[in-house]
Amino acid sequence: MRFGTTTVFSGFSAAFPAARVTALVGPSGSGKSTLLAVMSGYQTLHSGRVELRDGLAAEPLPPNSARVAWVPQGSNALGRRSVLDNVMIASLSAGMSLKDGRDQAKDALELVGLGALMHQQARRLSGGELQRTALARALASGKQLILADEPSANLDAENTDLIAKILDGLTARATIIVATHDPVLVAAAAGAVHMRPGVRIAS
Repeated sequence: MRFGTTTVFSGFSAAFPAARVTALVGPSGSGKSTLLAVMSGYQTLHSGRVELRDGLAAEPLPPNSARVAWVPQGSNALGRRSVLDNVMIASLSAGMSLKDGRDQAKDALELVGLGALMHQQARRLSGGELQRTALARALASGKQLILADEPSANLDAENTDLIAKILDGLTARATIIVATHDPVLVAAAAGAVHMRPGVRIAS
């Protein structure tokens, strides 16, 4: 992957198993966020390929943002809307009816421990609660691949532990790839792919 004359990563090869949390590890500037963008279809490789495997498809699928739920760094919540409204954005955007979209959003909020706060305005949530709202929104989309970019970047140790436990509990619903350099999230993941040159996969 190159931007102008700058090569972000080269000669990189890795596999991300389905129904697991895999940590994408490396120092700042190693290309973690860029690789997530490539896997989601938001960026195009200069050379090489990314293949998504679906058990229902005979051939590998190319990256496509319609197949991926993205959990960004920090919060992009609509502060004056309820937590439920913020999560329903994903289910309604996926084409669900209002009733089904609301039910899916409520279910996702329960899974991340925010069911009791679903009617509260998002601006009243803590940083950890906002990050869990972002996870719930990704889940409510119904997509089977979730990419999370530094989800613990602005969290304390207690909330980071909570995010790690929640991610581990979501693998029955999605394959999750987490770009991080947080040792707590790396240790909690089922495996790790390292962006540092010369290092590839560790379990």
